[in-house]
Amino acid sequence: MIDFLRHLPLLALLPATAVAQGTVDFYLNAAPGVVDLGPGYTNEPAWTYGNNGAGTIPGPVIRATRGQALRVHFRNDLPESTTVHFHGQPSTVGMDGMDGISRPAVAPGQEFRYELRDLHSGTYWFHPHSATHHEQLDHGLHGVLIVDPPSAALDPAFDLEQVVVLDDWDSAITGGTYTGSLLNGKTSLGQTPIVVQPGQRLRLRLINVAASTNYVVALDGHPFTVTHADGNRVQPVIVQAVPIGIGERYDVIVDCVNPGVWSLAVATLQSRNSTVVRGVVRYAGQTGPDPAPSLVPGNLSSGTLLGYAQLASYWPAATPITAAPDRQYPIVLGNQMAGPGQMAWTINGQIYPNITPLQVAFGDVVQLDITSTTPGMMMLHPMHMHGHFVQLMGTAGGTTHPPIKDTVLIQRAGQPGSSWSVQFRADNPGSWLYHCHDLMHMMGGMMTRVDYVGDHDGDGIADAQDMEATRDVPVLTVSSDAAAFAPGGTGALELQWQPGQWLSVHVALQELPLPILLPPYGEWQLSSLGLSQLGAAIASPIGKGSLGYTIPNDPALTGFRFVLQALAGSTLPGGLRVSTHQAFTIR
Repeated sequence: MIDFLRHLPLLALLPATAVAQGTVDFYLNAAPGVVDLGPGYTNEPAWTYGNNGAGTIPGPVIRATRGQALRVHFRNDLPESTTVHFHGQPSTVGMDGMDGISRPAVAPGQEFRYELRDLHSGTYWFHPHSATHHEQLDHGLHGVLIVDPPSAALDPAFDLEQVVVLDDWDSAITGGTYTGSLLNGKTSLGQTPIVVQPGQRLRLRLINVAASTNYVVALDGHPFTVTHADGNRVQPVIVQAVPIGIGERYDVIVDCVNPGVWSLAVATLQSRNSTVVRGVVRYAGQTGPDPAPSLVPGNLSSGTLLGYAQLASYWPAATPITAAPDRQYPIVLGNQMAGPGQMAWTINGQIYPNITPLQVAFGDVVQLDITSTTPGMMMLHPMHMHGHFVQLMGTAGGTTHPPIKDTVLIQRAGQPGSSWSVQFRADNPGSWLYHCHDLMHMMGGMMTRVDYVGDHDGDGIADAQDMEATRDVPVLTVSSDAAAFAPGGTGALELQWQPGQWLSVHVALQELPLPILLPPYGEWQLSSLGLSQLGAAIASPIGKGSLGYTIPNDPALTGFRFVLQALAGSTLPGGLRVSTHQAFTIR
């Protein structure tokens, strides 16, 4: 039998460097709680994100600067498994937060560290993306991620900013009493005014986190200057109102030159003549009453709307639009009856997960031609791409400055905007979801995948199956089932690595504050405290290894936390690799 522990002393002899100090650590937890939505709804049940404590809706704002790495230490205190998806950020596939593709979901009482190493500037958000628990977002689980550019000169000038999160709230899901729209987690009567000084430039970061509602936003008495779409800077466009599909973000600048007390009013895109929720912008020194919640400003009901055709990227495209993409796919959005009273939503006539993935190769320019065949008033489709930005074709940006987005709102069949084409560069190996962000449509099957062919990192695992498709390291995962962590419970540690190679799993009582980089072997995460070998496995012909375990049936072990990591043999240079790490808490 191989003495796998003999490899550990070798790590001390390898050339090592500490992870760069430009790392932002954020501690995030998800848990049931109660929230105050405003007068009359002060004790509503919800599931919330918190900064390692009591949660709020929206959840906390996570903030970093481009060039920094972001490590989100996530703990699941919910009664069911969950994940975190950082919507719009093109992370590596292992950090995408889609169980069954990137990693297993995080079991109740367990944790996972999300690492985003190539942040893109702009306004983003995060939410669950569980394959089996789609309604978690509807319980209140959403938060904001802001990534500042490395220089303020890369952003338009502004004096103050305000995040504006729009949501639809359904008491049939939450178990509470309020049903309707919210702005920053409050009803119209629960709003705290945004106070501005005359002459200031106010930046509003508009985010639609709703499950099924596409909105329109306007500020009474003021136009908007649109500066960013889905986090990406655009050439300024002045409009009276902004439509914002589910999952979309727009940053706008308001020139505060009209003193008063004004309604930041929100309607649904299908009915602009009714305000469903509103905030308040109050100039300093103004003593008038807040606008009535029912007030419908003229620019909301009939003002000029932003249209995609007006958008152009502020910066020239790294990959200009081409008339000869390497691959081109139709994306036909439809629906059909799947049974008595049961509607299915389809892409190219297929219902997820019974789909034919769109295949791409690294470096391809890929074009998607999206068309809706669903004509109903509620049949808008905000189509969201994971892992990539897409470039909108046929806009004011032409071929050299196409606007860059991750979510594109497709209008109902027969209406302007019911067809759009996009292109993207296939530069992020893995398997990626492409889906409608309307929760009902997504749950009903309107999802497909973009699968990379080949093996980009050369580790013997095909990109479309590789949970770390850009890093040639083994992947260690734990169960998403809470029973696998209970005293007396059984489970298995799963490992993904080169077929036929040995893997030695090690355990320690804690991880290092910062991992030690050991190129080309990987990143060593375990401290020496309690370090020992747990067991060994051999990767199967399809690159999977498993190490079963049984937890002693001793309630005193509850709360005991340790950390796991594996060493593995390899045919790659150096002959050895260090796996990803994973915390494990007995619950």
